[in-house]
Amino acid sequence: MRFVLNEDQNMLRESAADFFAGRLPLAHQRKLKAQGLTHDADAWREMAELGWNAIALPEAVGGVPFDRSGVALVLAEAARTLAATPLFASNLLAAGLIEAAGSDAQKRDWLPALAAGDKLGALALDERARHDPTRIATRATREADGWRINGAKCAVVDGEFADLLLVVARDADTQDTLLFVLDAHTAGVSCQPLSQIDAQPMARVRLDGVKADEAALLARGAAADAALNTVLERARIALAAQLQAISRVLFDTTLAYLKQREQYGRKIGAFQALQHRMARLFTRIELAESCVQAAVAALDTDADLALPAALAKGMAGETALAVADEAVQLHGGIGVTDELDVGLFLKRVQVLEALLGDSVYQRARYARLIGVVA
Repeated sequence: MRFVLNEDQNMLRESAADFFAGRLPLAHQRKLKAQGLTHDADAWREMAELGWNAIALPEAVGGVPFDRSGVALVLAEAARTLAATPLFASNLLAAGLIEAAGSDAQKRDWLPALAAGDKLGALALDERARHDPTRIATRATREADGWRINGAKCAVVDGEFADLLLVVARDADTQDTLLFVLDAHTAGVSCQPLSQIDAQPMARVRLDGVKADEAALLARGAAADAALNTVLERARIALAAQLQAISRVLFDTTLAYLKQREQYGRKIGAFQALQHRMARLFTRIELAESCVQAAVAALDTDADLALPAALAKGMAGETALAVADEAVQLHGGIGVTDELDVGLFLKRVQVLEALLGDSVYQRARYARLIGVVA
C-alpha cells in the first residue's frame, strides 16, 4: 500500500491549501459567525467549479476521474482553517451512496446535479445522540403505489441546505434496511437547524407520512447494508484526516506560543515540564498520522475499509481531543474562548470526534473486528 502522495494528489492538496488559506481563512469564518452564517455560498460554488464535488464519481454523470482519497485530502486542508464545505455531506455521503447503491437510471437522475454542485445532498441516518447505524426507528410502510415513511433524524450534516436527502429506514414488515433518495422539499419533510458549539451546519429532519414511489428506493436488505457500510467507512476516514490536520495546527500554534510567551523572565518553552508535555503530544500525533495515512491510502484500493477506518478515526479522535485539551491548558484560561483560534479548533474537534462514532465506539468496533470481543 502506498503512503506517499503521488504528483496528482500533491497538486490537489496544494491547490486546496491555497484556496482555503486565501478564500476561506479563519478570519473569514469569524466574520461569517458574527453575521450568523454557517458557510459562504459563493465559496461553495467556487469549489464546485474546481471540480471537487465531482471527485471519484463516474465520468458518465459528470464525475472527475480522481482517486477517492482526493476528497479526504481536500477536507483535511479545509479543516486547517475550519472552512465549511459541502464535500463531506454531498460528495462522500449522498453522492457516494447513490453511486454505490443506485440503479443506472437513479445515477443519471441525481448524480449530474450533485457533481456539478447545482444540488446538494445529505445523509439522514442517526436518530440518537450517540452514533449507532443499527438502531433505526424510522419506518417505511409498503402501499399500493410506493412507500409511506415516518421518523425523525438528528444531527444531519448540512441538512438545512440539502436539495435531496438519503434516508435510511426499516421496512415496517420485514425490518430490512431501506435506502431512499428523496427531494428535500417533498411534502411531510421538515428541517430544523441545530444550534451547537461549533459552526458546522447540522439539522434535525422529520419525516411525517412522506410519500415515496418505487423510483426513490435505492436499495434494500443486504445490498443496502453493504452500500451504507462502505460509504460510512469512507466518511470516517475523511473525518480522521480532518481531525489529524487540526491536531497539527493546534500543535504548531501551541509550540509557537511557548516560544514567545515569557514568565519569570524566561520563555515558558524553556521549562522542562512543558517540553515533556509537548514531546508526548508530538509522539501521539505521529502515531495517529501512521493510522490516518494507511486509511487514506486504503480508500484507493478494493480492501475492506472497516479495520483501517475504525483505527484511524479512533486514534485521530483521541489524539485531537488530547492535543486540543493541552493547547487550551498551555495557553491558559483564554485558550477555551473564541478570542483565540485555539478555542474554535477545540469546538470543531469535539464535533468531528463524535460524528459517525467517537473514539469509544471505534475502539469497541476495532476490538470486535480483530476478534478480541464477540
